[in-house]
Amino acid sequence: MKHAIRFASGLGSGDPPSVKIAFINSSAEPGKDGVGDYTYSLAAALRELGHSVLVIALRDRWLADPAHVITHDNAGGVSVERLPACLPLPERIDRAAARLKEFRPDWASFQMVCYGYHPKGLLFGLNRHLPRLAAACENWHVTFHELWIGFHKGALWKHRLVGALQRRSIKRAVRILRPKLVQTSTPLFRALLGTIGIEASVLPLPGNIAVEPETGFEWFLEILGEPGKAVVPEERKRHLAGGFFGAIYPNWNPEPFFSSLRAVVAKTGQKVSIFSAGRIGGGEEIWKQLPAVYPDFRFHKLGELSFGRVSQYLQNLDFGMAATSWLLIGKSGATAAMLDHGLPVMVTRNDYVPRGNIEVESLPDRLLIRADRDVSGRFLAGLPTWAPHPSVADLASNLVHWMEGAASASTGRA
Repeated sequence: MKHAIRFASGLGSGDPPSVKIAFINSSAEPGKDGVGDYTYSLAAALRELGHSVLVIALRDRWLADPAHVITHDNAGGVSVERLPACLPLPERIDRAAARLKEFRPDWASFQMVCYGYHPKGLLFGLNRHLPRLAAACENWHVTFHELWIGFHKGALWKHRLVGALQRRSIKRAVRILRPKLVQTSTPLFRALLGTIGIEASVLPLPGNIAVEPETGFEWFLEILGEPGKAVVPEERKRHLAGGFFGAIYPNWNPEPFFSSLRAVVAKTGQKVSIFSAGRIGGGEEIWKQLPAVYPDFRFHKLGELSFGRVSQYLQNLDFGMAATSWLLIGKSGATAAMLDHGLPVMVTRNDYVPRGNIEVESLPDRLLIRADRDVSGRFLAGLPTWAPHPSVADLASNLVHWMEGAASASTGRA
């Protein structure tokens, strides 16, 4: 079902002067690294606004030859430097620092994903050399896409131990960089960072899928119908179509949500179709078992699609489904893509509860719906069909304003 789509306007006002921003992340192979794709889309949006952007991949796992350092401008006019993971760390740091000094950015933005910089997510080795990189720019910004592991109730003791080491190394990295602006993608991460003395704001994550024009949807109606008989537009409301985009985790449980769906269609008479688009990952076995457990539902595995097809797919669904837990939903790029398309998202897990007395702010997006709460009533009353959600262009504009504000505040304290 097509949804009316609206986006949040920028938080800042006026056009800021052109700035030079360098992004530091781990890998930058297009389509292979979620944070890398996020960085590319944000960098391209900043270029559209007239800013100069450099992306440095500090540990690119997709380059196997230590001599294969890639330096180029991508299609969006963004300068890119990719340093192979097989290069010795000191050499990668020195090359990155030299490139930063050559570029002379107003801001350097470190994209923090612990496992991107070390196989076990430990930053101690990086921290030994990080001061040389930190010295190459005065103003640092850090975005936390992931934190340490083992912080939730029921975590294995070895995960808690590794998490304690990760937490210590993260705290040290922040002390070295001395960022003037720290942001993260979820209220939970913001609260956890606060427990180690790091003050952060929540940065809404935009999706990486551009909204396509509302044309070319016949293929979806063919799949939705019976074999050899496409659903005609006049009969579309007789079908209730929900779907995943991306991974389904091995511990995902369709209950109680699927039972709630059964209760809904028992009253509406609709036919339920559940779709999966993209790579299912570890939940493949669960997906294979669903038709036998829910024979009254139809299941469709679409596999990997082009960006344009993904947009058409999302625009045709009645609701999205997320296998990420409620408190972690803000870091899901797949969920962000659904929200970008004005799609209400059923968050089907709420099993990730942090240890300790940690207060976590509620998620503000009205399109995010907890699937363990009166879902039947929400469906029968009518699901919301749009809500303001920041686009990548909004994020780029706001980021520059936030950086300006942080720099001004720092100058005022000096």
